[in-house]
Amino acid sequence: MKVGVLSDIHGNLEALTAVLDFFSRKGVERILSCGDIVGYGPDPVACIELLQKVGALGVAGNHELGVLRKTPLARFNPLAVIGIHWTGDQLLDGHRFYLDGLPLVFRFGPLHIVHAAPAEPAEWEYVFSVDDADEQMGAFFTDICLIGHTHIPLMTEKVAKQPARMIKKEGFFIREDAKYLINVGSVGQPRDGDPRAACMIIDLNEKQITLYRVEYDIARTQEKIRRAGLPEELALRLAQGR
Repeated sequence: MKVGVLSDIHGNLEALTAVLDFFSRKGVERILSCGDIVGYGPDPVACIELLQKVGALGVAGNHELGVLRKTPLARFNPLAVIGIHWTGDQLLDGHRFYLDGLPLVFRFGPLHIVHAAPAEPAEWEYVFSVDDADEQMGAFFTDICLIGHTHIPLMTEKVAKQPARMIKKEGFFIREDAKYLINVGSVGQPRDGDPRAACMIIDLNEKQITLYRVEYDIARTQEKIRRAGLPEELALRLAQGR
């Protein structure tokens, strides 16, 4: 089975559509989301409904719980707060019900899905480095933990009694004697200097994981952000990948 993994869509319909089209071309059979479907971007409703249409499974991110007022807004940066308020005004009861039903942790076969650091999912801690990942390896009991939250891809591998190491290749085979903590990056608002949408495909049969970048119509998303009256910085950062 080929599993497509995405995270941090943030209301960016153009990026999400491009990634889902890419998954379809690659023969992906199941789609998993590591959270933050909404927030920042101009199309939260369309993104929720599209994920529902394709039967995506996954978890809630901090922006979902921010919109639902289950995470204090004081924990968000000012741009995020503006996006959360605006997003909340767009959602109907059915969209809120869907977001409210997303768990903090989800398991799919050998995959442990959570938005932020797995040790304490509701604390929304970031995993930026190999050292951060090494500290989290004992917090999940499957072979692979998939996260988002930082908007920066990070693939790490840990063999027993050895420190975790960074995997620098875009694709690799899963070792039977190792554990993996992998940040799949962001579909809708990358922050690693590459503006293309980030996503991942895991071939559970071939034991292979590959990180991909997918181009999308950034200018169209920027235009929508401006028409919605959202901050200009949210539009500009998309082209910068920051």
